[in-house]
Amino acid sequence: MISTLRMGDGADAGIANGIEAAAQRWRTLPRAQVAGRTRAGRTTVAKALGLQHGVETAPVDEPGFPDPVLDADIVVYVLASTPSPGDRRLLASLRPERTILVLNKADAIGTGWADAVEAARQYAREFGLPTFPMVGSLAARTVSGAFQESDLALLRRLAESGSAVTVSAEAFVSPAAGPDTADRTELLERWDLYGLACVLAALEREPDLAPRTVLQILHTISGIEPVARLLGQRYQQAISRRAGTLIDELTRLAARAVPHGQSRARALITEYLDTDEARWLALCGGLVDPEVSHLAAGYARPEPDDADDALARAVRWRAVVAGEMSPAARRAAVRVHNGYVRMWERMSSVGL
Repeated sequence: MISTLRMGDGADAGIANGIEAAAQRWRTLPRAQVAGRTRAGRTTVAKALGLQHGVETAPVDEPGFPDPVLDADIVVYVLASTPSPGDRRLLASLRPERTILVLNKADAIGTGWADAVEAARQYAREFGLPTFPMVGSLAARTVSGAFQESDLALLRRLAESGSAVTVSAEAFVSPAAGPDTADRTELLERWDLYGLACVLAALEREPDLAPRTVLQILHTISGIEPVARLLGQRYQQAISRRAGTLIDELTRLAARAVPHGQSRARALITEYLDTDEARWLALCGGLVDPEVSHLAAGYARPEPDDADDALARAVRWRAVVAGEMSPAARRAAVRVHNGYVRMWERMSSVGL
């Protein structure tokens, strides 16, 4: 379409440039930022989540410096203590569909994981953002580290002895716990007291755990799994939002392309907007539109299971369109409805 329009008159060539720019924006990968105050653990959390370099913002509440601009598709905001006024100011400005709040260093909150979970729930209610407790340092180590059989042998001996070595870091490396002080010190540096305490508790119940199993236990108790899962969903939603934006921009370009002479811009754009690809992009964009996304919360994935499911979804969204809603919500709902109608046609062979 772009090459065809570039061979046309000046107006069509200008429309082609607009289409190319819109397509380029759509193809650009979503951008993420990891924000928070100094020593909150931004670098560690970014490493644990596998986010690329350059996503970490300048620290929040840094004296003499402005707060960072949080304008990425996805913002991971890291707290490691009571929110400061700067934290509260920025958190109040963030949109929940683009934000994940991480309560880092959760092992230092209260007397157990339940206290960290309760603190996360309180912050989720206060800021209206999805909030998760996490031990970023442990999560990062499970990504890059490995448990050796020799490590487990040492921990099995400690578990069998029943000594209270995990009451503090000093107790864990104390010579009173045995002659292997240097090995215990190295273990503590690698896995932290919280991780080692959890491994010892697991070994007391099941002494024959394999190193790989222990590493998976550490990965799970770090709290990273729900954060990583939601981050993946946020990336998919950001891609879908960009798809919706592409359809919006193409629709505007078609409206601007007033037919005259040999101009084909409006006809070609309109033709593309009726393709299966464009209907699918519009559907994905509609499903994540903030005005109607709550109505799609029950869908495990945007694709219907079969023709009957596609028809049921189309009927449901037809009813949504018929209800009272804002123009933006209606536009999103119409796109979802039309997308599922097209999918029903293809899956049932009605449209062939």
